[in-house]
Amino acid sequence: MSGDEYQFRVGDIVREKDFITIGYEDQMTGIVIAVSSTFHLNERVIHDRLTILWLESGVEEEMPDVLVELVSSVISIKKP
Repeated sequence: MSGDEYQFRVGDIVREKDFITIGYEDQMTGIVIAVSSTFHLNERVIHDRLTILWLESGVEEEMPDVLVELVSSVISIKKP
């Protein structure tokens, strides 16, 4: 799970974080098509791996959740 405590879900729209796109013009945007919890500590998920379908290229890529930022969630994430 990323540092902001949001757990990504299938259907979320994400964008590459800006430090990933060094040398490229735009951050890629995609849809999360799978989420795999890969690391647990005391039964708490620390890190998820996401499979993302990039909209611009149609390519699927697996990457850690810490390398993307949430653009739009499939659920309401209103803060109290």
